[in-house]
This record gives sequence, C-alpha cells and structure tokens, in this order.
Amino acid sequence: MLPCMLVALALAAGCDLFATRAPDAPGTETGTYLQPDTPDQVLDNLRSAISELNAANYRRSFANEFQFQPTAEAEAKDPAIWNGWSAQEEESYFRALVEAARLTSGNELRLTDVEQTAGPDRYTVDAAYVLAFNHRRPELPNALRGRVAWSIEKGQDGLWYIASWTDHSVGEAASWSDLKAAFIK
Repeated sequence: MLPCMLVALALAAGCDLFATRAPDAPGTETGTYLQPDTPDQVLDNLRSAISELNAANYRRSFANEFQFQPTAEAEAKDPAIWNGWSAQEEESYFRALVEAARLTSGNELRLTDVEQTAGPDRYTVDAAYVLAFNHRRPELPNALRGRVAWSIEKGQDGLWYIASWTDHSVGEAASWSDLKAAFIK
C-alpha cells in the first residue's frame, strides 16, 4: 500500500498539477471563437460575438477587403456614412454598440428562410434576420428586422470570412443598417 502511495505522489508532483498559470493580459477579450475552416463557422462566430458582446471576435469574421451595402432607405437618409464602408467602420460601429449594451444579455441573431449556395471558394447566404440587441438608445428599437445577403469567401490563409454584405428592408421595420448608422455617428 505504501509503495503505491509513493508512486502516486511522485507522479502527481512531476506533472505540475497544482502549478499556477500565467494570468491573461488585462483587457484581453475572450469568448467563443472557432477557427473558420468552414463558412458555417463564420456564422457561428458572428452569432457568438453578438451574444457575448465581443467586438474582437466580431471583427475577425470579416475580410480585410470587406464591402457593405446598406438598405436603400438607410442610404437615402445619409449617403455620406456609407461611402467607403469597410471592415474598420464595421468594427467601429460594433464597438460603440457593445459599449451601449454593456452588462446586458439576450443579444442574439436569428436567421430564418435561409438560402445557401456553395462553391469551392465562395459561399452565399440569403436569409431573413431578427437581430435583438439590448442597447440604451431610446430612438432605436432593440429588435431589428430585414434580409441579409452575405458573400463568405475563402481567404489566402484557407479560412473563411464575410467579404460582402447587402442589407434589405422588410416593410417598415428598422433594419441592421439603421443600427449601424446610429452607432457609427
């Protein structure tokens, strides 16, 4: 019995079972993020970034050469906002949105009526969306509706990213473009 206990103690001591680890750097954003080896993982990462209010992981879903086309209504209201909208503007609006929604929960993206087209280096998604975001801007609803058309493309690194996005209105509902316009200003 005593020899078994000594062997067990020796093994436990040799594997650093109780060693402390280095702490994460302050301000490091963590969260759910899957390496986007497939287009579906890009969408999973986008949903996770929204629900976790994680701006860094949200940005990682977009190609560096990202292009956005707002709804016709949003573009007509303020065309200057949309001129040259890139991944940088996408990240800036989302960071401002995260600040306005800090300490909230229930933020989520739901896609329905999804149509997909797959190719070797390009994947398209056309879907109806409901984006629930509990921000603190009373002039804008917390539930946004519309249709999204995403082109998800394989990058030179072999990973997938949203390369282009077109937003479409549905009836009189506020759209994702309206949310972006409110939080980029």
